Amino acid sequence: MKYKKFVKIILCQLIFIGQFCVLYAKSAGTTSAEFLKLSYGARPSSLGETFIALANDSSAIFWNPAGLSLVTWKELMASYNSWIQDTKVGSLSYAMPFGQTGSLGVGIMYLNSGSITKRGETKDETGSYDVKNTGLSIGYGSEFFQNISLGVSLKYLSEKIDSESGTGFAADLGGLYMTQINDMPLNFGISLLNLGGSMGPGDKSDLPKKLKVGFSLRLFEEKLTANTEVDYPFVADMTAGIGFEYMLSEIFVLRFGYKLFRDDLTGIEPLTFGFGIVYSQKQDFVFDYAFSNVGDLGYSNKASAGVRF
Repeated sequence: MKYKKFVKIILCQLIFIGQFCVLYAKSAGTTSAEFLKLSYGARPSSLGETFIALANDSSAIFWNPAGLSLVTWKELMASYNSWIQDTKVGSLSYAMPFGQTGSLGVGIMYLNSGSITKRGETKDETGSYDVKNTGLSIGYGSEFFQNISLGVSLKYLSEKIDSESGTGFAADLGGLYMTQINDMPLNFGISLLNLGGSMGPGDKSDLPKKLKVGFSLRLFEEKLTANTEVDYPFVADMTAGIGFEYMLSEIFVLRFGYKLFRDDLTGIEPLTFGFGIVYSQKQDFVFDYAFSNVGDLGYSNKASAGVRF
């Protein structure tokens, strides 16, 4: 019992430390590795990017490594997003449980801008260039104490813009506390993401560190899951979101969400929605779809496909 209380205290301290760091670093300026700010996986994206407390599949490696402890099967998941203009964004994640000790996760993130036209001072075409970003993650999550899971992941990052490139390393820390309210499962999640130094290409900048906290509550015999999440970037304004996941049947799940405090989105633009399909034979085959708005830049359609075995 005393260990459980100790970990609760640690989680609370992480929140306060993170909030202090956010306030202290607000004037730090721009960041590098901008692709780390994107949402990876169709399921989290369809939920208004609220996944910190729900993270229970292989994509937890990108959101909250403590969520890997909830993965009780081997899972391989690939996600693809034909983003703004010709930019391609995608991810690949794999999780493998180790009995009662926890689960290992591996993740790959990538962004490829495609060909971008170079223009000189007179705006004449002078050639072309591209932007390529890659992140490789390995993490582990385990229920270290009853109802309390902790996780950590390490990342290798690579950025290339035209002929300039840069590399760096980062770490993610996460925690989950699982309890119940009137027999309804309630999760509290927290993660500190992109902890590390600075990287290029060109002039080096700090990584886009952020603190994320959220809740996830399962209602109506666990058919409906309600999520809420608050993001505290170290060098930007706070954002938040809410999301809902409803199991219409054993094979079909409906999802929608709403992004809060987003200056780049107006009217109904903060709305997100999607669905999930699970086809079960000897293995479970999973397909997820998400639609979201990126403001003046248009729309984003994201799809994920995976297998559980």
